[in-house]
Amino acid sequence: MARILYVNVPAHGHVNPTLPVVAELAARGHQVVYYNSASFEQIISATGAGFRPYPNSDRSEIEFAGRVNNLVNVTRYLLEESLHLTPFLLEETAREKPDVIVFDSIALWGMAVARLQKIPSIASITTLINDGVSGILNWRDYLYIIRKGLSALPALQRLRRRLVKSHGHDIFPGNAILPCRGDANMAFTSRHFQPQTAYIDESFHFVGPSIHAATRKKTDFPWERLDLERPIIYLSLGTLYNNNPNFYRMVYTAFSDHAAQFILSLGKESAILDTGAVPDNFIVQPNVPQLEVLQKVVLFVTHGGMNSVNESLYYGVPLVVVPQQIEQAINGRQVARHGAGIVLADSPPYGKLSADLLRQSVAKVLADHLYRQNAEKIRQSFREAGGYQRAASLIASKLP
Repeated sequence: MARILYVNVPAHGHVNPTLPVVAELAARGHQVVYYNSASFEQIISATGAGFRPYPNSDRSEIEFAGRVNNLVNVTRYLLEESLHLTPFLLEETAREKPDVIVFDSIALWGMAVARLQKIPSIASITTLINDGVSGILNWRDYLYIIRKGLSALPALQRLRRRLVKSHGHDIFPGNAILPCRGDANMAFTSRHFQPQTAYIDESFHFVGPSIHAATRKKTDFPWERLDLERPIIYLSLGTLYNNNPNFYRMVYTAFSDHAAQFILSLGKESAILDTGAVPDNFIVQPNVPQLEVLQKVVLFVTHGGMNSVNESLYYGVPLVVVPQQIEQAINGRQVARHGAGIVLADSPPYGKLSADLLRQSVAKVLADHLYRQNAEKIRQSFREAGGYQRAASLIASKLP
């Protein structure tokens, strides 16, 4: 029986794809010890893994959520967390004695400890690999990144030097910081959907989306309210960008007289959002069982988080992507490049659009069957990639 350490960051988009993998590893008889913020304990423990909370984990989750809309701020957060989580994880590995460490591709402390301790490692990549991808960014994106990041560079360099001073140059591969790479690199998409880049070598394995409804938290939904005689459209801004009443009011304006029925997920802050009167053709919920809902809809209007994109395409559902930050804009552009949907407002400031443009775009996707056909092609590539079973087999193959 092998012992596996799984090291992650406090974000559902990075955790959810790992849950079926961990459950499969546990079912095969392996011992998995999973590190994250305390609020993830319930869903992680339900997989059969042993849960270990990070120190100051409540603060960590709040800070991650507050910085996630700015990639420079996220990088600073990761470096700051690495200063205290690397010593913590070094002590944990000395006690746990793992056979392999699986770390998220932005969990710097996981990569650092695996390298320092020379423990076999696998990077868990829940995003597209954008390094070296030609044309993925436009000049507005670069200008935005420079404007946001230039003043922060000295602080990032200081943090990096502190880590190197404490642990040596070996904690980073070359000059790179992100993404974190392991001895093997496990990407939760298909090779078909991943953009072409010379950055990808033989160490990368494309296992496809990791989806298993049994590992998700149970969510009540008023299924009896669905009108199956009408097309059903799903709208969600995910778990970190849903505090956006202006967007929801715009959605109501765009679709209050539409022939379709709409399911809108508002998120955990829904009770305090002032979205105005809910149209009769809307079912509005704080949370919805997304995997089940996607199997009943004809279109998904989404912020373009990688989990949402993967899950929609896993069920062959085309998308209208309204990104809220640059990484989601890149995801939306890849969806559009494959002809599986439309991306809107994907230049800074991201996500700003009119009710008329949103309505026209939804009508275009619904009217053109090519969008669904192209979504079905990606769906096939996702299913053929192997999913969580192949991911678990990849991890097991690296065990001594």
